[in-house]
Amino acid sequence: MNTKHFWNQLTLFIVGLLLLLVVREYFSFQLIKNGIESYRIHTLVGISANILLIGISYFFIKKNGLLHIAGLKGTKLKKWHLLIFPLIYVAGLNVLTMDDVNTDVLLPNILILLLYSLSVGISEELSIRGFLQSHVIHYFGKTEKNIRLSVFAAALFFGIIHLINFDKGIYGEVSQVLFATFIGVMFGFLLVVTKRIYPLIIVHAIIDFVADLDSAGIPIKEKISMATSIDNAFYIVVLALPCLLYGIYLMKKHPLVIEK
Repeated sequence: MNTKHFWNQLTLFIVGLLLLLVVREYFSFQLIKNGIESYRIHTLVGISANILLIGISYFFIKKNGLLHIAGLKGTKLKKWHLLIFPLIYVAGLNVLTMDDVNTDVLLPNILILLLYSLSVGISEELSIRGFLQSHVIHYFGKTEKNIRLSVFAAALFFGIIHLINFDKGIYGEVSQVLFATFIGVMFGFLLVVTKRIYPLIIVHAIIDFVADLDSAGIPIKEKISMATSIDNAFYIVVLALPCLLYGIYLMKKHPLVIEK
């Protein structure tokens, strides 16, 4: 892959991704401005944006010959047991920190949340790990050093794009960036080690489903968080730290090899 092609594809993808996220937030804002706060409507907007991102990500993955590196084709799942930690720890963390679940939540809201969580898992894994991380690895080389740098770069980008919402105050935003970056490091190395992206998608979807279960059916304005205090922001980062450490453990303990 020549340098011009690499940067053209990377720039087009990032611009497209950011544009999609900004349009999604703008559309959601306009709905709220016009008094439309329905949980279902706003969640369906999110699902629609995620479906578009899935299509865009798969197009770029296939166009650049990354199906193998992205864990979509031609590889077998390896060391599946390494997926147990993120599933138990992060999902369990969400269970422990969730508010009381409203038992009156209608089944359609749960089904919509399930679809939304699945769309998030697929879109975020295909875009960040499937294309961005794999594209950088493919260009800069498949040495262990370059794989490490590629994983950390993709994870940092994953963290930074969480600033688009900017609804939690400065401390909340910083904690969200770090939380997402730590998760990104863990998931990035899991893809390299396990070789398949589908299990990551499932784990990611389960984590998001559990995280949002206590807010299913709640009007969008009630879901918008107040500014996060510095104490809560600190706790969020501390609780996410094991994900970063687990990613580093994977990096050091397991050979980082991209099979041909």
